[in-house]
Amino acid sequence: MFRTSDIVLAATLRSMDCEIEDIEVTGNRGIFVFSQVDNDILDQFDMGQIRIEPNKFHQTVKQLTTAVRRKMG
Repeated sequence: MFRTSDIVLAATLRSMDCEIEDIEVTGNRGIFVFSQVDNDILDQFDMGQIRIEPNKFHQTVKQLTTAVRRKMG
């Protein structure tokens, strides 16, 4: 399991077809729980080496933001 509250990282992982298992809400933040994340992807993200189609990324950020708001509900 991999958890992150970083929506940019979560949207990146989701855009790369990593599956979200759950979204936990803590205060006004969402914690995105992924079942499996390859360490190479995390390393590439940290080094700024990942390229994602911008519209897909933007849509994914919006979807995740909406999902967190619904959970806060």
